[in-house]
Amino acid sequence: MTTKSAGKVDPKAGSADTYEAAAFAAKFGVPISEAKTIIKRYGPSRRKLDTYMEARGA
Repeated sequence: MTTKSAGKVDPKAGSADTYEAAAFAAKFGVPISEAKTIIKRYGPSRRKLDTYMEARGA
């Protein structure tokens, strides 16, 4: 059994609370390059990005 140190997160593993560019692009039907730009500008937070895309009408 392995344990992780408290507070340490593997940045490659992702999180249920964040988007990877490919998942974001697939969900909202945007090109991956646009998804990367949006994530870079607003951060990977699912809540924040879902709100942004809702306001955008997507």
